[in-house]
Amino acid sequence: MSTTVGHASRDDGCRDWVRDRRVSWVWPAAFVAVGVGWLLVPGTAGSLLAAGGFAVAGALCVGNALRCRRVHCVITGPLYLLAAALFLARGGGRDVPEGWVVAGAIVGTAAAFVPEWLGRGYVEAGSQSVRARTAMVGVLAAAGLVGACCLGPTLFVIFGVSVASLGTLGALEPYRGLFLLAGIACWFLAYRERRRATAACADETCGTPASRRLSGVLLWGSLAALVAAAIYPYVVALVV
Repeated sequence: MSTTVGHASRDDGCRDWVRDRRVSWVWPAAFVAVGVGWLLVPGTAGSLLAAGGFAVAGALCVGNALRCRRVHCVITGPLYLLAAALFLARGGGRDVPEGWVVAGAIVGTAAAFVPEWLGRGYVEAGSQSVRARTAMVGVLAAAGLVGACCLGPTLFVIFGVSVASLGTLGALEPYRGLFLLAGIACWFLAYRERRRATAACADETCGTPASRRLSGVLLWGSLAALVAAAIYPYVVALVV
């Protein structure tokens, strides 16, 4: 087997879905669904169709990031899942600016491909399990979504002002429990993968003691961020 880590080509027994014709067609099909739902189908049906397209694209990107460490998939996976959640909220009657959601997805996708345009197509495997690192990113993303649901209302309660740019974040409130469950699942995956990586190799091949301590801090810090995001609205309500 030959491996060109960090470049656009790779052959290490991993089947990159981006290069697999049996799978790669699903991404364009998902984006067509997004475009049709956004531009052609009115009302709730259009929002749900766009949400479904983004959800499929995001799920595939997350799977490919875990499978082959494709750089852009590490970024676009959570990005598309967030876009799916926002369109789903719009389908539920929330006032979500769909044009801004699509624009954000486009800009984020372009930014995600920059490293690949510079020749770095895959994330290098370091001392810590790539799956564990990806899962910890998922925990932090989930924590951000859990907290964002109540950020606008919380600022209003604390400061007595309305922040218009944050008003649409309240559309995520009905899905707060799902984000929390997803974050917990990601954390348990990160915990399991880190334990496996540490137990299955010698000290030096798992990185320096400092790097292992840092990975532990990030692991438990991501859990603390998730817990804080989950409980802070209730704490604010008691304080104020």
